[in-house]
Order: sequence, then structure tokens, then C-alpha cells
Amino acid sequence: MSFVKEAFANRAKIIIANLKKRNMEGYYCESSEKLLETLLPMIDEGSSIAWGGSESLKECGLMNALKEKGKYTLIDRSKAKTPEQDREVYLQSAGSDYYLMSTNAITLDGELVNIDGNGNRVSAMIFGPKQVILVV
Repeated sequence: MSFVKEAFANRAKIIIANLKKRNMEGYYCESSEKLLETLLPMIDEGSSIAWGGSESLKECGLMNALKEKGKYTLIDRSKAKTPEQDREVYLQSAGSDYYLMSTNAITLDGELVNIDGNGNRVSAMIFGPKQVILVV
């Protein structure tokens, strides 16, 4: 293992331990492939899934994997064309089974730092979806 990979793995152990103290479960995945192997089995087939704007979700291949599986109800806010449709998608997202997002930053203490233009991601973390999954 390279020095950089080892440093990331060691920091992840610290963060995961501190997330546990905050009643959150964490996993360290060294690659996008490992992330998909870890995360996809956690999401029940037939469940509804919404997500906040996140390049991380796209870059790791998660969004494509969910769409390809076709075994979920995806609540896609990019399909909303009017303010009324936009509001409806946000309301559906709040009641989803799973909400996927990233975070702006995470500290070694397991604190999440989020700045949110619309409030959809921050509000989903606080209340609404049955499960919130962050890809950090």
C-alpha cells in the first residue's frame, strides 16, 4: 500500500470511529468498485431513491449503477420543468426510502460540514428519508 493510501485508510479509521460515537455507520472503500460492492447491497430492491446534487455520486458510478439495475423508483429532480414540479420532487424526496448525497467536508471528529443552496440535502439529513447515505 502506498504512503498516501495508507494515510487515507488510517484517517478513515479515525473518522469511522468518531461517526459511530454520533450514531452513524461508516465504511472505507479504497475504490469506486469497492464502494459499489459495499453500497448497492445495502439498498433494498423496489425502494424509492432520491439524491442531492453531487458530482461524487456521478463520478463513483453509483448513479449509473442504480439506473442500470432498474430495480428502484428513482426520484430524479432533473426531470422537473416548472417550479411546481420542482416542489413536488422535493416533497417526494423527503419521503423517500433512501436519500443519497455527499458532504462538503468531514472532520476527523466525524462532524459533517454542509452548505446547501436549496436546503434539500441539509433537510434530508435532519428529517425525512428513512435512510440517508453519504458518499464522502
